[in-house]
Amino acid sequence: MTTQKISVNSELERVSSVPSKAGSRVRLERILPPFLAFVLFILIWQVVVWITGLRPAFLPAPLDVVNAFIENRESLLEAAWFTFRTSVTAFMVVLLLGTLIAFALSSNKFVERALYPYAVLLQATPVIAIVPIIIIWCGIGFLPIVIISVLVAIFAVIANTTQGLISVENNLQNLFRLYGANKLQTLLKLKLPFALPFMVTGWRIAAGLVVVGAVVGEFYAGAGGGGNGGLGIIIVAAASRLKTPYLFSASLSAALLGVIFFTLVSYLGHLLLKNWHESAMQHEN
Repeated sequence: MTTQKISVNSELERVSSVPSKAGSRVRLERILPPFLAFVLFILIWQVVVWITGLRPAFLPAPLDVVNAFIENRESLLEAAWFTFRTSVTAFMVVLLLGTLIAFALSSNKFVERALYPYAVLLQATPVIAIVPIIIIWCGIGFLPIVIISVLVAIFAVIANTTQGLISVENNLQNLFRLYGANKLQTLLKLKLPFALPFMVTGWRIAAGLVVVGAVVGEFYAGAGGGGNGGLGIIIVAAASRLKTPYLFSASLSAALLGVIFFTLVSYLGHLLLKNWHESAMQHEN
């Protein structure tokens, strides 16, 4: 009997370890290809610079970019922190304002038909065309940068949230009416859970766009330099002085910041969906 218990326990431990090993293999399969592609790209970049003998002012080698980052790491990290704070502030505004607008658009067909075209018009208007107006109204500094970032990113949340809220099946809505649910109960217990995957998609798109908007806003409405500005100001200053390695290091820092912010928002969305939505459950497996 003791031998049988030991064998059963060993079998259970072996079976329980299979999902863990499978999960590790899946994670490795996801991480390894982009890592190898990145290493190959860096190697090709370095070899091209060596063979062609291009000047660093035209195309710096990866080692030049790394050296520029090390030499200016304090200013780059400080600027990245400023851009990150701006992006987070803009993202919070985008989530709140975009969701409220989506609720209004989805609440009534007349409201949707009357206002949605203006949301599309806002998205279709180049942000550079309205930056001068924002600067005239708000001056330069943190506030206009946040506004520019919000304008760049908000349509993603409006469009995806609205689509999710209006895509609920009529049979489910009729069932809620049959059981006497009011509009608020229907919104909280039916429409919001149904629209949540759409909303998470909008959040992910907006997460990248707010960083883009923050950097673009710093191009035109940034205040000062050094500790008073973000990566956008450093990019403009480095380009004007032909400090190309510094320019590359600042641009890559902005790209990395966007990836980090996108990853954080994606992980938050995954936590919200992983226990019940099929897409997140498949991703978990």
